Amino acid sequence: MSHLFEHNRAFLFWMTVAILIVSSVITLGFDNVYSDGISIPINVFASVGLFLMMMTHVIEELESICNP
Repeated sequence: MSHLFEHNRAFLFWMTVAILIVSSVITLGFDNVYSDGISIPINVFASVGLFLMMMTHVIEELESICNP
């Protein structure tokens, strides 16, 4: 069961990175108000999600080191 959880976490990480890249390309590539209005908030939410995932990973690694 732990392997399944780790696999889903990696999938979520890579999907968030892909969403961040695609949203950034759309923001920089198109000069449309509507696409910018959608892609910029998605970019912000993906960045916040990526930051929270990385902080969760760091905290879990610290706990595994401190509590063997």
